[in-house]
Amino acid sequence: MSKRLLILMCSIFLVVPLLFLGCGSDGSDGAAGLQGPPGDPGPGLSTALNLESCAICHDDQNVRNGDAHQADYDQRFQDQVVVVTNMAYAYNPADNTHNVTFRLTKNGQPLPCTEITTGAPADSLSIGFAEYNPATRSFDPPAPLTSRLSLGSQSTLTYDSGTDLCTSTVPDSNVLGTVGDLSLLNGIIELNGRDDRQGTLASPSRVQLALFPFAGLLKTGPSAGAAVDYASAANVSGCEKCHTVPYLKHGFIYGRIGGVAGDTATDFYTCKGCHMDNGPGGHLIWQLLVDNPQLAAAFEADENILTPAQEDQYAYKTRLMNDVHMSHAMEFAYPQSMANCATCHEGKLTDVLTDNNFVIETCKSCHPVTGGTDLADADGEFTVDTRTKNSLNKQAPALDGLWAAAGVAGFHNVNLTCTTCHSVAGGAASVFSVYHTGYDKIIYGDAAGTKYSAAITVTIDNASFVDNTNTLTFGFHATGSLGGLSSANIVPTVLVGLYGFDTKDYLFGPHESEGSPSKRLLEFSTAVPAPSNNSTRITVTGGAGTWNVTADLSTWAGYIDNGSVRRVEVAVMPLLRNADNVIVALNAPSSTFNLGTQAFEPNFFGNSIVRVQGGAVSGVVSGCNNCHDALATTFHSPNRGGNVVVCRMCHITKAAGSHLELQSRSIDSYAHAIHRFQAFDTGDIDFTDPVEAMEYTHHVESNFPTFGIENCRACHNAAKFNVPNQGLSLPGVLSDTDFGTVRNIGTIPGFITGPATRACGACHRAEAIIANAGFGDPIKLANINSHMTTFGYMVETPPATILDVIFQIFSKFGEEGIILAG
Repeated sequence: MSKRLLILMCSIFLVVPLLFLGCGSDGSDGAAGLQGPPGDPGPGLSTALNLESCAICHDDQNVRNGDAHQADYDQRFQDQVVVVTNMAYAYNPADNTHNVTFRLTKNGQPLPCTEITTGAPADSLSIGFAEYNPATRSFDPPAPLTSRLSLGSQSTLTYDSGTDLCTSTVPDSNVLGTVGDLSLLNGIIELNGRDDRQGTLASPSRVQLALFPFAGLLKTGPSAGAAVDYASAANVSGCEKCHTVPYLKHGFIYGRIGGVAGDTATDFYTCKGCHMDNGPGGHLIWQLLVDNPQLAAAFEADENILTPAQEDQYAYKTRLMNDVHMSHAMEFAYPQSMANCATCHEGKLTDVLTDNNFVIETCKSCHPVTGGTDLADADGEFTVDTRTKNSLNKQAPALDGLWAAAGVAGFHNVNLTCTTCHSVAGGAASVFSVYHTGYDKIIYGDAAGTKYSAAITVTIDNASFVDNTNTLTFGFHATGSLGGLSSANIVPTVLVGLYGFDTKDYLFGPHESEGSPSKRLLEFSTAVPAPSNNSTRITVTGGAGTWNVTADLSTWAGYIDNGSVRRVEVAVMPLLRNADNVIVALNAPSSTFNLGTQAFEPNFFGNSIVRVQGGAVSGVVSGCNNCHDALATTFHSPNRGGNVVVCRMCHITKAAGSHLELQSRSIDSYAHAIHRFQAFDTGDIDFTDPVEAMEYTHHVESNFPTFGIENCRACHNAAKFNVPNQGLSLPGVLSDTDFGTVRNIGTIPGFITGPATRACGACHRAEAIIANAGFGDPIKLANINSHMTTFGYMVETPPATILDVIFQIFSKFGEEGIILAG
């Protein structure tokens, strides 16, 4: 054994503080349990542990790895491989038929229609006509064209090998009646389809995992379609922030003709072919979910229970505004505030927030009328849903609640015309653009869409470490102002995390607690009055934009001396409140400081694993903020944003998941399980309550919005999603089962396990936990645990402690990375 490792193993007995791991919705709810000092292996470590050997097989040659996940996903949704050209329409009065001709090519070579017609259900092709009303610039045709007129499918196609043209011929007689020559009507003929697919996302999703989608568009009308001047108030590029690139509705219907590089003037044309502005909407449950969840649960069991009055109350039209707003505001676990209109309507807010859109249909497309909501409190934290104990989304508040709060409930109801009072032209009340600026006021500070995090920044300036006193000092400053807020008024919280060995995980996290009453190890808020759990080891001086920090690391002197702690992460969470006393979203900076070299290591961590800010990586738009817009505003106070490194300072591997069963609190385990839609606090859910059971099922049946959790690059940088290096990531603690009623997976204790089981296994465990409509698959879960135990380790805790396991595992690595004997 090397001398350095011998010193390490002997000196781990030098420090024996009693440590508690804090857990809670934001990590502030107190201690989770006793963490004893490191020492001789206890009963849980009576035998030597084996390293995880996942990487030996999971190398994409023998068994799938992260690269294979991404490669599998990359087969889907391939843009412009199959292309539609030469679309034309003709009406044959001799036999009263509609004839649509077009050419398909694949990789530039002719693609016979026969390959589409014989490939069902992997292949699909559909053609339809939607009439356009130039006067209203909407797709609201008169009878009989009250819905899409079908002009062809796979069964109607013929192929001419001489011209490479496909032809669809259908009679001018169907359930919509006889309409005659479509070239005399203003409208669009839209064609969409796919050549091959991998399958379908799990039920109840209708998303097809298409490999080669295609689309075509032809305008009709007396002026060769010139009268079809529809222009969407939304952008397909907005959809692509969270969904596929190119955006594909249902996984294969292009939102824009020509794909990513297509004509933006065609945004949503193919969608309007079905989502007409006067068609009857078919998802009454959307409004029921937020307005009357009890009735929603009953309606889901029997759709015939609504009275005529209720059917009229919840009726809506199939226009895109309704379908998109309602699904994202009421059904999906949408991570942004619906008031953040700019996500979808960037550059078009003046078209959206006009008085003529201030009608009850617009309001009801986002707001419940009488239902509940998730609202931020003064700290920016979001209240949990009272039924499922999950903060599912930032729902719009109920209209009757808004009216009551404003003292106008006595003369407001859903049958009024809003613009009678709310209009620029002499109205007595505020206009639409006053209530909605188009930007989330927690994230944005002005009408131009400037983020607080862009205008007001905090920078860590310097750091130093004195060996003989084990004193760490660092300084930071803040600059900028926006929306009447100034950086001088920031109230910072500072954190110091002690990395273990050369890993990017914390041997001692700043958010951990010790003693009774508990105190944070190395986390200190400058708020007045000071939090009772502030660290006693940190002193902060200065203010009004410039601060200096002193941290006493003497408690960990032995760990620093023997090399088990070589680096620290210093971080600042800047708290700044707006005029409503709500915290606004600022980025939390951090820097890695090497105690030995006395220098910052800017490339040690950074965002090398996970991307926070949006951007394209190998053609895939990725980054947390593409969907979240400002990380942490959905599930934490907004001063935690912009930096996954800071998230990891609380979400350490040493703590079990406090809300997620069989998961670690580490960010890799948490994020994987959350994005696979494992539910929080399952043991608190009463599955005998129809509403709680329904909302739990809806949550676990959700899907990652890029239409596939295998799309690792949606969050990760390229080549950063394979099996973790055993020497560069600490072991982690998994929670026990949070057992509720009517579950299948049984009772499983907490375990300490390796990095791959913790991180990669998180998604696989979540799959087993939420299988069978959320009630779990015990066989699959047992197989996963058995496999990961066989090729790694799962040590029950207690009696084993995480420090016991960490030091036994890392005693296997020499200075040159070889495994030591003895």
